[in-house]
Amino acid sequence: MKKMERAVIFDKSLSREVLSIFDKTTDDEDFIVEAANPSQKVLTSEGEEILLEEFAGVTKGSELFIKSDITSLIELSKRKR
Repeated sequence: MKKMERAVIFDKSLSREVLSIFDKTTDDEDFIVEAANPSQKVLTSEGEEILLEEFAGVTKGSELFIKSDITSLIELSKRKR
């Protein structure tokens, strides 16, 4: 039996609402930041800051934010194997 991963798929227009569920928002430059501490930018597992337009989702477990570029999506795929 194959283990099914859970995913939330959303339209890009809902990105800000999805972020708010995780107590995140964006700063003046549109980087994703902690809502309670807007000077603290959210980082990917590679330590990269994420712009709202790059946001692809959050994976299960610790909050691991994913960029929508091909490299980030390949890395996510490798982690899920």
